[in-house]
Amino acid sequence: MIAGNSISLRLFIVFTTIALCGMGRWAKADGGGNVMPASARPLGYSLTEIAADTALFNTGPRTADTVPDVPFQLLYVPFNSPLPTQNTFTVTQGTHFYVPVFFADDSPPVIGDFPGDVSDRQADADYLLDADEIGASLEIEVDGKVTDLGAPYVVGTTTDPLQDGGGTHYVGTGVFLTPMSRGTHTVTVRGIIAGAAWQDLVGGPTPFEFTYTIIVR
Repeated sequence: MIAGNSISLRLFIVFTTIALCGMGRWAKADGGGNVMPASARPLGYSLTEIAADTALFNTGPRTADTVPDVPFQLLYVPFNSPLPTQNTFTVTQGTHFYVPVFFADDSPPVIGDFPGDVSDRQADADYLLDADEIGASLEIEVDGKVTDLGAPYVVGTTTDPLQDGGGTHYVGTGVFLTPMSRGTHTVTVRGIIAGAAWQDLVGGPTPFEFTYTIIVR
C-alpha cells in the first residue's frame, strides 16, 4: 500500500472503473458505471451504511472468502506484500458496485486529530482532506472520465473492533457505481496523501495510482 505495516492496512486505496467529471457531480458514462451522487441510496444503502458493513473487510486480508454479504460487487485489492496495483473482476450485467477508495480509523497509531464524533460528516471530511491532518487529494477515473472525490463522499461510522488493531471508529471515502454495459471497463484511482499529520508519521507526501479491469458478461 502507500505505507508500511498497520498504516498501509488501514489506509485502503482501491482503483476501479468509474466515470466522473467534476467534484461532487454525478458523472455519466455511455457504458454505465456512473458515479452516483453522495446522497444516493442504491438498493436501499447509504454511503454510511455500506461503510459500516465493509469496514471489517477493508481492515482485514481482503480475500474473496471474507467479502461481506452485501448486494454490491466490491472493488478491492487483497492485502498482500507487496500490495497489488491492479485487480480484475468479472460480473454479470445488472451488477451494482461499491468502491471503497480511502479510509482511516482509530486503531493505533492514530494519525493526527481523529474526529471525536464520526457521525459529524464535516468533521470527518476535515480530518481526511485538510492539509493540517491527513490531507488526502483523491480522484477516480472511469473509462477516461475523471473527477475529484471531495467532502460529500466522506463518511464516518462506528464498528466492531477492526482487524488492523482493534479500533472501533472508521472514516472513509467511497462511491456507488451504476451497472456497467457489457464489455471491458478500466478504472484508475489516484491521488496524493500530503497532510501535515500524515507527513509527520511517514516522512513526506505519498502519491499513489492503482487500476482495475471490470469485465461485464
